[in-house]
Amino acid sequence: MRKSFLVALMIASAMTVFGQGAISGDLQLNTEFYQRDSLIGATGTPHYDNLLSGANSWLTTYYRNDAWGLEAGVRLDMFLNSNLHNPGIPYTDAGIGRWYISKKIDAFKITGGYIYDQFGTGLTFRAYEERPLGIDNALFGVELEYQINDDWKIKAIGGQMKDLFTRYEPVIKGATIEGLLPTKNSNITIAPGASFVNRTIDQDNMDIIVAQINSYDLADRFVPKYNMYAGSIFNTLSIKSVTWYAEYAMKSTDAIRTPSGILDDSKGNVLYSSLTYSTSKIGDGFGITGQVRMVDNWVMRVSPNTTLLDGIMDYLPSLTKQNSLRLTARYQAVAQELGEFAYQVNGTFTPKKGYTININYSNVTNDTTELFTEVFADFEMRKQKYKLLLGGQLVHYNQAIYENEPGRPMVEAITPFAEFTYKFSKKKSMRLELQYQHCEQDFGSWVYGLVEYNIAPKWSFAVSDMWNYDPLKTDDALHYYSVFAGYTQKSTRFTLNYVKQIAGIVCTGGVCRYEPAFSGLKAGITTTF
Repeated sequence: MRKSFLVALMIASAMTVFGQGAISGDLQLNTEFYQRDSLIGATGTPHYDNLLSGANSWLTTYYRNDAWGLEAGVRLDMFLNSNLHNPGIPYTDAGIGRWYISKKIDAFKITGGYIYDQFGTGLTFRAYEERPLGIDNALFGVELEYQINDDWKIKAIGGQMKDLFTRYEPVIKGATIEGLLPTKNSNITIAPGASFVNRTIDQDNMDIIVAQINSYDLADRFVPKYNMYAGSIFNTLSIKSVTWYAEYAMKSTDAIRTPSGILDDSKGNVLYSSLTYSTSKIGDGFGITGQVRMVDNWVMRVSPNTTLLDGIMDYLPSLTKQNSLRLTARYQAVAQELGEFAYQVNGTFTPKKGYTININYSNVTNDTTELFTEVFADFEMRKQKYKLLLGGQLVHYNQAIYENEPGRPMVEAITPFAEFTYKFSKKKSMRLELQYQHCEQDFGSWVYGLVEYNIAPKWSFAVSDMWNYDPLKTDDALHYYSVFAGYTQKSTRFTLNYVKQIAGIVCTGGVCRYEPAFSGLKAGITTTF
């Protein structure tokens, strides 16, 4: 890896000296200082007992020369007593987290190194990064892209999935083709595509799989296969104000792990479709989107020996609304690989300029079991000096399934909220948030308040408190407060946040994981150059 990095760096340096290219880059640095708080459960790990601090950083440099059709990049990753990848277990290492070189030769584009890409919506393959959750599922290998004509292109990949500073042993190969079909009507567009993926298990992983299967009763044993094959077809059809997307994927028989940890020999399939209609003829705007997804044993991993967020080859986000407010985001659905039926309908109506109504309904079931239901609505009024947002949410959340806590009751939460932003001048503004959540399960009921003051374009300050005023898990009504300051200088932003954070599920882009309680100081720097 280090030799490859030196080669890439030497090439980029040479191009900068002799070519007409440009260098750019970015830095992200996050540091955490831990302060013990036994009341909220922020204790009992090496970070609170001995280490007291941790840091994560990513420094990336890019080189681009459009005249030569050349692009290269290298990223230095550093984790010092990090709590990012496996919360509660410190991780320390540093090295080249990513490098790549890409060259265009007429209709061909060749990329080697660590690659981020996806087929279709990512059902069969997606190599991506989600830093807040510690995910870096890059593919280390080669990608070939050929532009057949102005409307069609084909891609082929081959390599291994990234595992921090190493790689998983199984081999991934695949290809996708997508483009546009000619139509006589300019109001109609048809954009079909297809993908194919093959994963080959290595011998060490296969030995572990075989050993576990041999420990089962004879009736439960099966012969695992080295190769898994998956494919999908997808299409986007647009007719004036209507857009319909559909994708169906299947995978061959493969050894997958059930929730109880038992290996099962199963085929898999998934169907996803969305239908959108939008127009500006009703008032100033109207739009409605419906989505549906059916999942059956769709486990796409490098090996059944990987767990949680490790070794994932695809992207299967939750088909529910992604909420940003603190209390409305407390309970979010995680896509169930082994089986779910999910649908969501979202409507937006603008009766007149400055007024918007948004309504969302989503439901997720597994056979006859309710997993998640959400009813959400808000009303936004925008004026020259202020903006007002009012809304509410009703959620049913199957904690027993999503958090693997058998016997826990269905969480039922009702959350009204309000947000008010006032502009004192072109540069100065204040934002207020008030949220209330009534819940008779889990931690109980909450009140959340926030005051934020901004002095554009440099300063931002915020104070918030999340108060468990009617607790069910603690004897005292605890406060989880935060004091935040941010400063921006051109392309560089500094942040400082003293925070107490409750333990729970944290989601980004529909992908979720459990994080323990946190108490202490968080400092961050982001910059581009």
